[in-house]
Amino acid sequence: MLYNKLIITHYFLYSNLSSSLLSLFSFELSLFNILYALNYFSIQNPNNHRKRMNEAASSVVVGKVVDLVCGVAKKEISYVCNCSENVEKYKNEADKLSSMKGRVQQQIDLAKSKGEVLLEGVEEWMKKADGYTSKATQFTNGEDQEKCFHVCTLRRCSKTAIKKTFYLQQHQEAGKSFETCVSLPAQAPGFTDLYQRKNLEDIHTQKSTLKKIIRAIEDDTIQIVGINGLGGVGKTTLASEVAKEKKNEFAAVVFITVTQTVDAKIIQEKVRVAASRIMNGEKVLIVLDDVWEELKLEELGIPCGSEYMNCKILLTSRSRDVCAAMNAQKNISVNPLQEKEAWTLFERVVGKSEWDVTLKEVALKIVKECGGLPLFIQALGKALKDKEIRMWEVALRRLQAPVDGDVTYKKEGILQLKLSYDHLEDEVAKSCFLLCSMFPEDGNIGLKTLTHYGLALGIFNNPDSIHDTKDIVQLAVESLKSSFLLSPVDINIYSLVGFRLQQQEEELFKMHDLVRDMALFITFKGDDKFLVKSGKGLREWQPRSDVIKSYKKISLMENKICKLPNYEPDLPHLDTFLIQMNELSIVPDEFFRGMKELKVLDMRGNNISSLPQSLTQLTMLRLLDLSDNMSLSEISLLGGLSCLEILKLRRTGIINIPEEIGRLTNLRLLDIYSCGDLSYVTPGVLSKLTRLEELYVQLMTGDCNFLTELSELTLLKILHLRVWELHYIPKIETLIEFDIGPPGCALRLYKRCLEFSGYKCSWTVPIRKLIQLSELLTLSYIEDLDNILPDLYQEGFDELRYISLSYCENVRSLVKTCDLDGIQTSNESGPMKTKGKFFSYLEGIKLHRLNSLELLWDNPHQYISFCNLRSIKITDCPSLLKLFPISVAQGLVNLKLIEIMDCESLVNVISDGDEQTTGSEIELVKQDTNIVFSFDHIKLYYLPKLENFYSGPSIVKYPSLKSLLVSNCPSMTRESVALMIILQENMRRKGNFTMTEG
Repeated sequence: MLYNKLIITHYFLYSNLSSSLLSLFSFELSLFNILYALNYFSIQNPNNHRKRMNEAASSVVVGKVVDLVCGVAKKEISYVCNCSENVEKYKNEADKLSSMKGRVQQQIDLAKSKGEVLLEGVEEWMKKADGYTSKATQFTNGEDQEKCFHVCTLRRCSKTAIKKTFYLQQHQEAGKSFETCVSLPAQAPGFTDLYQRKNLEDIHTQKSTLKKIIRAIEDDTIQIVGINGLGGVGKTTLASEVAKEKKNEFAAVVFITVTQTVDAKIIQEKVRVAASRIMNGEKVLIVLDDVWEELKLEELGIPCGSEYMNCKILLTSRSRDVCAAMNAQKNISVNPLQEKEAWTLFERVVGKSEWDVTLKEVALKIVKECGGLPLFIQALGKALKDKEIRMWEVALRRLQAPVDGDVTYKKEGILQLKLSYDHLEDEVAKSCFLLCSMFPEDGNIGLKTLTHYGLALGIFNNPDSIHDTKDIVQLAVESLKSSFLLSPVDINIYSLVGFRLQQQEEELFKMHDLVRDMALFITFKGDDKFLVKSGKGLREWQPRSDVIKSYKKISLMENKICKLPNYEPDLPHLDTFLIQMNELSIVPDEFFRGMKELKVLDMRGNNISSLPQSLTQLTMLRLLDLSDNMSLSEISLLGGLSCLEILKLRRTGIINIPEEIGRLTNLRLLDIYSCGDLSYVTPGVLSKLTRLEELYVQLMTGDCNFLTELSELTLLKILHLRVWELHYIPKIETLIEFDIGPPGCALRLYKRCLEFSGYKCSWTVPIRKLIQLSELLTLSYIEDLDNILPDLYQEGFDELRYISLSYCENVRSLVKTCDLDGIQTSNESGPMKTKGKFFSYLEGIKLHRLNSLELLWDNPHQYISFCNLRSIKITDCPSLLKLFPISVAQGLVNLKLIEIMDCESLVNVISDGDEQTTGSEIELVKQDTNIVFSFDHIKLYYLPKLENFYSGPSIVKYPSLKSLLVSNCPSMTRESVALMIILQENMRRKGNFTMTEG
């Protein structure tokens, strides 16, 4: 029966297939043969039991196979029968995909027009869709179909159509989401993506500053770095360069321009994502540019502090104080460019490297007017690029013109800098700043001078004293320096005492040229109008009355003016007239009549021989400076200036202080110092000046009885007194600063200096009090002096910083320790029961020509400390045996200079206890040292008996030694060589040092 079924099936297939289905027939015939073989095998089995089992099994298997074959046959037949349908369905799905592709393409085009970022997979889906639709087109256009009917079987063609239809449907399903969304909103390019690096080659100022900033950013111990400097100096550029260079080292770089008006919400929004990344431990750089005031980082949502060192913060500000207030661990100042660097930058901006001679000359002058500020250089370079030389010349004339004229080419720089001025909150600082503009371009400005001008003009709200006023001005100047509106002056003339550098006179500072232009721009436009012609080389001044009438301040200082108008200028509002450092010899009598409101008159540094009568009309005058008019001798006329508070007559030709000066009862400062012909102070004059706070007097000759009147000056705080007879000095309880001694040149290295010179001195109670208060004590040619302590000090000397002794024949030691039982020091509170350490504040010692000096102190030495000593110089002390015992020398932690010359009895510098050993040498052993000295410089000259620098068994090292000079010390040869070896080791380790052996 099964066999018959197979025969029928086979027949049906055979009779209904065309010749094109021969392959299918062969497949089925093979199946028939297999089944027939199975049946034959069963029939031939001799075992009936197994025969029945095999028949049953064969029947089941054959039935399932037949069912499977029939199913396959039906499916294969359907491929053939439904070929056209399948192809048509394939075509329809291809059309659907093509339509979908078009819609997705529209979405893509729209997204690209918005600059949005395409979703991942969109472009790949479109690429595959293109391939699918392209193949479908080829197939349905007949090419593949033709192959199907003439080469392939209908079955294969139909099957291909079904398979490809499935793929098309699957691709459409995958692309459904792209019909509505193919992109994400575009993220704006970051700052570092857009910023173009600047060429800093040959611009060393900015290049070196950039390296400093990068080193600070790379330092793991530093979180906040401050960049500060003048407006337009290049702070933002350097911050941008850092951000660009280091961006790959951070997960994110956020650049925020803060400006004067801080919007905390905007900043919070900008740092929100970055803050999250910081909290997650990622490394982030946040740049806060143009910060004008302290920002609370935590309130802005910026994680900072030791827990978030992965967050680096870079600040730029015009104020050094702002960076300090925000706890910047590193503050880096940006300086203006040097002249050569400014020219290099200008050439790059204008795009020139080859210049016409005439044009280059103009261009160099233009660059000089930019003051080294890159912002201004670039603005001018862009404005003049490709312009004719005529326009360059016009620009130069306008740049060099006064700010009361056309400021077209300066305006951008001026307005940029004016922001710093506008941001100043202290009105005193603003007033001081504008006063500084009256000084010449690039000229030095003195703190005392500025203080005195401001005090006379009443801009300080009536402080209690001139000294207090100076403190106020100091704070204002520091504020202006912090904002880079003033800059310190590099002074080459310094005094050296124990390597302590101090300026001899008042503190000096200056203004940047463009900052000064900005200040003059303000004063010209404001109500308080200034006329400033200082340092212009003027030889005369002949103003038009109608032009100058409105001015309140006029500065003609540092010109060559030798003649003033021979009429009465109408200046009803003028309060300041500065004409110092000119060549005036005569001031017309009528000149000051029209200046009724004048408060400040500075005429120092001229050659005026007599005062004009109109000076008496200045009833409001508070400051008069006539210093350095060497021909001026008669000053009685000044007695009528009843409001005068500050009178300076230093280095004039006056021969006496007349009684008329006693009428100046409002006088707070009187300076009659360095008047070579002054020999007499009229009795009773000083005692009438009861408001005096500062007095400067020097008499080369004459009676000094007037000194007794100083006791009447209960407000006196500063006294500079150089006279021969000091025993007239009364007790003055109010002094905070003094320089007292015989006439002559004195270096004021400290605020309280006292000098005695004479064969016999009267150690009065007032003088002993001054000695006790002195920071610098100089004694010379005093016969009746055996020691310093206890002869001069009865209550210790904690104030003493520097002591100089010379030509005191009887001084045997500085300290007589056996007589110290009654001495008190302030090392502990209350009267001392036990002795404290003496000399512990001393910084410098200078001993010269002390023929009897054997020791610095006698035993015991446990009361001596030189922990702050920085230098010691000893010359021509023939009896000196040794300097320091080792117990004291070990405390010389700050001593940098030892210089000893012509001490013929000196055996060693540092001794081991009280022994006078010889022949010792310094042991150079590479092990832990017992003693380390911090000396930088050792100088030993003409010491014939010197055997050792140190005469003990301990191992000594000199790691800081920089220079060694040993000359004419014949007994010290071996130790000298050892010291040389130490010095050579230091040279190899540290670099350049000096070494000399004679």
